[in-house]
Amino acid sequence: MKRRTALAGVATLALPFTGCIGGSEGPGGEETNTTAGEEETMNGTDEHTDGGGGTPAVHDTSLSALDSCPEVALNVDDDTVVCRGCVRGKNACTIAVLDEATYDAEADELRVVVATEEDREEGTMCAQVIQELGYEVSVTFDGGLPGTVTLVEDDVDGQNEALSESL
Repeated sequence: MKRRTALAGVATLALPFTGCIGGSEGPGGEETNTTAGEEETMNGTDEHTDGGGGTPAVHDTSLSALDSCPEVALNVDDDTVVCRGCVRGKNACTIAVLDEATYDAEADELRVVVATEEDREEGTMCAQVIQELGYEVSVTFDGGLPGTVTLVEDDVDGQNEALSESL
């Protein structure tokens, strides 16, 4: 039950970004990226080319809960950036959530923020223990990878930059 609630929460958080990160196929089969009512090609030219040179755009994001609490780490697999870490919740009803996964083209930086929130039904009691919550965030890109990845953890201990690494 908690997994379905967590997945629904992640989907709800993603809704405001659906108009900003979606790509579509434009006239002539050319891939386009639509942002705030403007349409531009993914590679910035009129001709569709394969093999990089394009501006990175977030295609998909996901957060998975892990059974263990790993050290903060960053891995890159083709077009996907994977961040792992651990946040601390204030009680046994706390879950890890993906608060933000945004790409700043000007800074060429992906910023990922993992936070915690309480997930309990009304009237449910929660054990008052600090809960360590392992997570894995995957961010898939179209048009290349960002130059820098910054991972921020926002939990019971406050907000801190857990990792900042150039790719």
